[in-house]
Order: sequence, then structure tokens, then C-alpha cells
Amino acid sequence: MSYVKHIERVALAVPHLEEAQALFETWFGAVFQPEEMIEDMGIRYRPFQVGESRMELLEPTRDDSPVARFLARNGGPGVHHITFEVDDLDEAVAELERRGGRIAYRHTYAEGVTFEGKVWREAFVHPKDAYGVLIHLAEKRPAPQ
Repeated sequence: MSYVKHIERVALAVPHLEEAQALFETWFGAVFQPEEMIEDMGIRYRPFQVGESRMELLEPTRDDSPVARFLARNGGPGVHHITFEVDDLDEAVAELERRGGRIAYRHTYAEGVTFEGKVWREAFVHPKDAYGVLIHLAEKRPAPQ
């Protein structure tokens, strides 16, 4: 049995959100949600729908952000990560580790920080352990009212 609910989204690292958004809207009929900022990671992003699938565009806001490093290392844009949604991050990490996997990094946001109206808890599996793909495990809970 899988502890992963579904592929929640695919994230693309791009140098310019506006150019990438125009392409996805024009070529694929993408419907974008409002832009959000991940201040502590130096990223601005725009989530969007293409048909029934979710994606997001990531643009660095500073040179030390993970997205800036990705763009520099890879010589340009590309798939930055794939997000798997889980019901309970702690249980998912424990199950992954029980199965022989390992978490390279867990990220905790400051109290009250939300994205897309949700509180996110996150962990990442290093690309070296996952056939070159950064796997993002995400637990999303409704934001407190």
C-alpha cells in the first residue's frame, strides 16, 4: 500500500515567470492562480492548472535560492521537482525510511505562513537517490481561520 495520495504537481524552474506563463497559457490553455512568494527560500511562484493536472512555475528572487542554483547548475529551465501529496508528513517520512529511502531535507515554515490557503509541511528526497528527480513530499492542511 502506498502512503502517497497522488502527484500533487510538477514544478518547473524558469528564469522569467511572465514568459513561461504566456507560453503555457497560449499553447496549452493553462489557467494560473495568483503569484505567491516563498520568502525564506528566495522564490516566487505561480501555480496553474492544465486540464486536470497541477503545475507551478518557480523563479528565483535571489542568487542563493535553490531555484537560482538549479538554473545555474542545469544551464537553464527545467523540471525542478515533483510533489507527492501525503496525508501525514511524519508518517510518510517514517514509511519512506522503513522502505530504505532517506530524506535529504525537511522544511518548516514560520507559524502563520500559508500558500494557496494551506499550511504546508515538506520533506525532500535528494535527486541522487531518486534517478535524478527531486521528490517533494507535502502535507497540506487548511489554514486556521
